[in-house]
Amino acid sequence: MAVTPGPWVHAQSQAGNSPLQPPQAPVAKAPPPVEKLGDTLFRIGQIQVDTASREISLPGKVNDVTVLEFVANTRMGMKAYESALTLDTDAITFNAALLLIGLDPAHAQVPTRHFDPAQPKGDFVEIWIELPGPPPRRLRAERLLYNKETKQTLPDGPWVYTGSTFLPTGPGQSQYLAEADGVLIGFIHSPAPIIENPQGAGIGQYGSIVLNPNLGLAPLMPVKLTVKALDRPPATGQPHLTLSASREFRAAHVADLLYGSGPDAPGLSAQVRLPYRFCGIGCQGNPR
Repeated sequence: MAVTPGPWVHAQSQAGNSPLQPPQAPVAKAPPPVEKLGDTLFRIGQIQVDTASREISLPGKVNDVTVLEFVANTRMGMKAYESALTLDTDAITFNAALLLIGLDPAHAQVPTRHFDPAQPKGDFVEIWIELPGPPPRRLRAERLLYNKETKQTLPDGPWVYTGSTFLPTGPGQSQYLAEADGVLIGFIHSPAPIIENPQGAGIGQYGSIVLNPNLGLAPLMPVKLTVKALDRPPATGQPHLTLSASREFRAAHVADLLYGSGPDAPGLSAQVRLPYRFCGIGCQGNPR
């Protein structure tokens, strides 16, 4: 079953309306349909979503890069020159897939600037990379990041879902920063990425984090990246929604969540950071 989304309203930047002018993003296209593959399996564009295991997977490729500030950029993203991987998606679709596995931007503390010393917060995830063989390898995303000074990779630990943020572009208008910058996963505490690493590797040490030379990664090598949501205790007074594998996750509900319903429904860009607000898809705890 494929559910075709309604119109997508994308806020356009207007020169001169803000002292901080966002970078110009590629012209927005209609978001891909939500395809139902099974009771708990969905596909949005190139991203496969498993709501039972609470993980998403999608293809990508290794960038021709050395010094890193990000783990992954969007398709044709402008930050490919300092990202380890290019993933075959845009930021809006990537974030929508993460919302479908129960990640909630209401729990996030987004960095306020590049190299923010404050630790970002959010729902915990882990990230895995699959590399082709022979023999095929599966490794944590931390293995991609190599510190030239310490000769060590980033220590293992959870990443956090921040959801990125919106940058005002004029009266009543804003632009999704992850889409504008073309970044998905970062580690230097920047407001643009949708997923960040709380450890702060590379802050105050520009150029120290490089693509791990010990992995034998070649430019354009195909990869598969998986993001898995991790359970965590809810914050005091903050009910934490989790998806239930015992109830069917209906494609119609997915479409309504992401794209709204009816001729006047807002586009995905207006809802991209909204948490789940109903229990029709099967949830535990109170809907937000």
